[in-house]
Amino acid sequence: MAISSPPTRPTRRLIQPALLSADTVPLPRSRTTPRFDASCIVSNFAALSLAEVICRATSFAVTLSLTRRLDQSGYGRIEFAFNVVFWLVLLVRDGVEVIAARELARHPRLVRPLVNHVIALKGLIASALLAGLVLVGSLTMTDPTDRAILCMYGLMLVTTALGIDFVYRGLERMTLVAVSLILRTLIYAVGIWLWVTDASRIVAVPACLALGEAVGIALVWSDYVRRFGMPRPVWSRRFMQVSLRRGRSVCLIQVSQTVIASIDLIFVGMMYPWDEVGRYCAPHRMITAVLTFSLIFQQVVFPSLARSWRQTAASGQAAVSGMVKLLVVGLLPIAVGGTVLAAPLIKYLLPRDFESAAPLLILGIWRVPLLTLAYLYRTALIAVNREAVGVRMLAVGALASGPMVWVLCRLLGPPGASSAVLLIGAGLLAAGYGCLAREGRQPPWHHHLMKPALACLVMTFACLALERISVPLAVVGGALVYFATLALIGGIPRFELASLLQPSRQGGCRATEAR
Repeated sequence: MAISSPPTRPTRRLIQPALLSADTVPLPRSRTTPRFDASCIVSNFAALSLAEVICRATSFAVTLSLTRRLDQSGYGRIEFAFNVVFWLVLLVRDGVEVIAARELARHPRLVRPLVNHVIALKGLIASALLAGLVLVGSLTMTDPTDRAILCMYGLMLVTTALGIDFVYRGLERMTLVAVSLILRTLIYAVGIWLWVTDASRIVAVPACLALGEAVGIALVWSDYVRRFGMPRPVWSRRFMQVSLRRGRSVCLIQVSQTVIASIDLIFVGMMYPWDEVGRYCAPHRMITAVLTFSLIFQQVVFPSLARSWRQTAASGQAAVSGMVKLLVVGLLPIAVGGTVLAAPLIKYLLPRDFESAAPLLILGIWRVPLLTLAYLYRTALIAVNREAVGVRMLAVGALASGPMVWVLCRLLGPPGASSAVLLIGAGLLAAGYGCLAREGRQPPWHHHLMKPALACLVMTFACLALERISVPLAVVGGALVYFATLALIGGIPRFELASLLQPSRQGGCRATEAR
């Protein structure tokens, strides 16, 4: 006998206990150690990492091409406009989607009603922000090309409002998300290759990006419609009020951290000519590409951390500690290697007029370990329903970053702006650790650095010797020397790797498809 779809009113009651109840009472904590779906984490991390390797390699090739086709001035203009719009994208995406993904990880049967409400809410927010962006751009920018670039990048607000990647992230089905990311990047790259032949076609850059985003989102929609049916946006004032109330802390955390990570570029864009902005943006883009992989790691482990909120603090502390070990082993050599090889890398990869950007890469690369660990602490706080704990600290950091960047940028130039971000990042890391300590989930940090630091010292000598022969050889050889040294001194976190690589007893992802 066919079962008809539930009416609208009971469906809305169904989602209220999980998301719309602001005072949800957690279940009693279990005394047993939480069972993470290790094989699922590994497969999802591998899928997203492979996608990001392809996407970042493609985007990096596109960046190198744009630095030559648009010169410093044109490249600075598109990077400045993109970062302005990206702040608005966070308001559409993270305040709603992070909470929705968390609820789907805990209650996978709420997919259809939750998506219907989320799409309606994101559409309203995106429409308001796009109208404001067009209005502000028309009033503040005198160059028609600059206004056109900003408005074309504003189309990202529309594509973000229609995106439903959060469904597959919450259900831990990230292979489709990975394919979608690759498709978006390839379409963007092909469009740049065919249309943007010189600076006169600079407006085509954001147009190609918007086209790629639309096609990738359409792919995810096609699978969603096949599995769950066509979304039917449902407007609910109750859902909006509770979602914004519960999501405002998450949104403020995300926006604050993005402000801290990119406020330097915004101030440089407002205070210096476009060619200087382009010189600053090139290493900034390289650093952002590296930071992406750390964000993948957090997206993959977030559903498991979200389920761990019902477990003991000791088990959550052990999980965060293992993640910190893995991140330090992977990120510390990137920071040290980027410092040692900054000048030859800039000379090897970018046009000759970008060679003076080497000091910017030396400073900026250190934001990778600082901000990555701070982001991990933030993810852990969100996962255990303590997203409001670090809000005040992050808000103060974001507010302080503006004056600090402005002062140091005026005193020291663009390198001063990068130095200000490092100071803010160090403070953010210490504050995040303190927030976890108050929850009893802080990782022991003192023993995570010694062996990777010793391996980095050996790697430095290898990089300096091999750089005289070839820059790529110095990069590859330095990495091999680092991991070989780390293995010899017993610095590879074997237990953490084994816990991720061994198959889960539960037989894969726990998320089940809603029926």
